[in-house]
Amino acid sequence: MAADDAHDVWRVGPAHRPADAGAVERLSVDLPDGGPTTIYAWRPVEDVGKLPVLYLHGIQSHPGWFTRSAEALWRAGYPVYQITRRGSGDSDSEQGDAASAGQLLADLTACRKVALAHADCRQCHLLGVSWGGKLAAAYAAGGEGAEAIASLTLIAPGIAPKVDVSTWTKLGVAACLLVWRKRRFAIPLSDVDLFTDNEAMRAYLRDDPFRLQTATARFFFTSRRLDWMLRRMPRGSIRAATNLLLASRDRIIDNAATRQVVARLTDGRAATRTIDGCHTMDFEPNPQVFLDALVDAVGRTD
Repeated sequence: MAADDAHDVWRVGPAHRPADAGAVERLSVDLPDGGPTTIYAWRPVEDVGKLPVLYLHGIQSHPGWFTRSAEALWRAGYPVYQITRRGSGDSDSEQGDAASAGQLLADLTACRKVALAHADCRQCHLLGVSWGGKLAAAYAAGGEGAEAIASLTLIAPGIAPKVDVSTWTKLGVAACLLVWRKRRFAIPLSDVDLFTDNEAMRAYLRDDPFRLQTATARFFFTSRRLDWMLRRMPRGSIRAATNLLLASRDRIIDNAATRQVVARLTDGRAATRTIDGCHTMDFEPNPQVFLDALVDAVGRTD
């Protein structure tokens, strides 16, 4: 199905739309518990032998936020598969909910298998932005099927955030895990200024009906569980070639702490670059420096 026919996530506000909408196919994936989600598949017209890229979005976002970077990789010859996390974007499962870290990792395995079958490949590049970078790192470090990951690219990954829920919210989440696991709490990213200095994209974020504003208590616990998993993993757990792209003016991520975590998980093997920009570098008025850096990073490990 072409992007124009697929869903309004491609048409809301001034977000970048694919120059060739017909290049994007909407795939439906049945997750392990039977619920469906969506993969937006960018498959190059000409097969140049490059491994596909599995692209994971952040906690509030959806694939529509990252069409610039997806298209840049596609134009460079990579098949790109933008995975919609359960409970976000146009996923049919309950918004802002996930039962466990294991469930999300199993979801990623299911999506990986569909993408690799679609691309007729055995390995892929794994790319995660913001919160999706945390999930990608956990998967590459020890998740089922880590051997299928040829490289890992993390864009401003949410593994050492500056922004967190309040102590009272943490206490509320803990209490609700016992009696009301689907009680909803606000995601602490309501201020769109945290994401970008680009006013046009701030307006887009304010009006985006698919932006996830709340999540369940068990989702917040799942997110914390991923943090614990990464802290407990031994040095060098991520064996795949790793790229780390950081934004110099990031208001959400602690860049210094992120470098330390990634250095430990990769035993100092990660290639790191800091680019002038805010957290969501796709939203920069001129993101070309970021896009070129991203294509170069994935290309070094292709």
